[in-house]
Amino acid sequence: MSAIRHRAPQDTSARKRKPTERSGAYEPTTVSLADGARPLSQEWLERDTVALAGVLPRITDLVIERGEGSWVIDVDGRPFLDFTSGIAVTNIGHCHPRVVAAIERQARELLHVSVVAHHTRSIELAERLGRHTPFFTSPQFFFCNSGAEAVDGSIKLVRLVTGRPGVIAFRRAFHGRTIAATSLTTAKPIYRNGYEPLLASVHIAPYPLPLHDGGAGASTATALAELDTLLGSVGAGTVAAMIVEPVLGEGGYVVPPVAWLDGLRSRCDDHGILLVLDEVQTGMGRTGRCFAAETFGVRPDVLLFAKGVASGLPLGGIAAERSLMDRWPTGAHGSTFGGNPVSCAAAVATLDVMEDDGLFERAAVLGEVTLARLTAETSSIVEVAEVRGVGLMIGVELRSKEAAARVQDACLDRGLIVLRCGPDESILRLIPPLSISDADLELGLGILIDVLRPHRH
Repeated sequence: MSAIRHRAPQDTSARKRKPTERSGAYEPTTVSLADGARPLSQEWLERDTVALAGVLPRITDLVIERGEGSWVIDVDGRPFLDFTSGIAVTNIGHCHPRVVAAIERQARELLHVSVVAHHTRSIELAERLGRHTPFFTSPQFFFCNSGAEAVDGSIKLVRLVTGRPGVIAFRRAFHGRTIAATSLTTAKPIYRNGYEPLLASVHIAPYPLPLHDGGAGASTATALAELDTLLGSVGAGTVAAMIVEPVLGEGGYVVPPVAWLDGLRSRCDDHGILLVLDEVQTGMGRTGRCFAAETFGVRPDVLLFAKGVASGLPLGGIAAERSLMDRWPTGAHGSTFGGNPVSCAAAVATLDVMEDDGLFERAAVLGEVTLARLTAETSSIVEVAEVRGVGLMIGVELRSKEAAARVQDACLDRGLIVLRCGPDESILRLIPPLSISDADLELGLGILIDVLRPHRH
């Protein structure tokens, strides 16, 4: 990041100026600091170190002041093309005008009621989301504040309605940071180390890794065989649910064979186990449909969502058939802030934009374009082990953590933000907004490919 030249902090007009727009793409600009001038970001980082706990990780040292569409701008006025979407949250771009307007309207009308009363925005949002869950006949929703809360609530739901304690999760999964969600998470040791004892009766089964386990067929057969062994050893009748990411997120952006997901569904049906799809990262259009359950044609019993649903405001939820929700007694679970009016208004506006602008379909089309281009352009690059993905959820696996870190840093120096993931952080994950312009997508992919090119054979 040290190679980036900073805009002079005393140039206040420059800090307020929007990046120029050309054919739908912003033109990133960099300006050298005046002699002896100190970047504002450095001052803010020093204050951050004093005021905020260091336990919260930051992927970059950027200090962001505002966001516009597919771009974020730091306190020194430097624009960066955002291929992270705040980790799959700003799926319609930063500060979409329709969402901002909905938030402003709702903030003037009603901010909070909690469980004291019903409110119209949560009812409207549940009805709207229900139209995007064709795998349910009569869906009902519970709203909370985050993906981790949705995971925790689902564990309570499945245990209560089945009368069984066991939960099966899968290797390399990430389900959140609360103690219950951490108990299901094995993406990296740091998420669990030092927090034992974790939740009891949690069992871990393999997630298929086609690149490393002999291809789709072999990895599916091996993973299902090990799952059958686990079910036999713990007793399938003690298992309330299997909870799975339909595409691995933090664990490496692995798209599993559909045959494996079908295998989970059939085993759940055979043993009276509930199938819970954690769509916190895959949901809200990321895979080309509103939910990956529809993308892959796999019917869940319970579906979890958060992240992209409200364009950055805190909101998560649990969806299931009414016949299942009716078995969750009133008062058995709750939330003070979950489904608050402002977050729900933002979510309704987010759905409006996604539907009106055809962003589900756009994610599918741009995903195909991105996969095809990256596959072709990286075929001779020695460090690239695989390009994979579905919709605008793309993983580029490199052969080492060090190579991935070099590429990430070089992209940042050129004004492009990308993330890494996987147990050893050797996978670049590309999750731009579904609303990204063709020109901005081309710009970002061009930067990434240019950075990778020194590693060609």
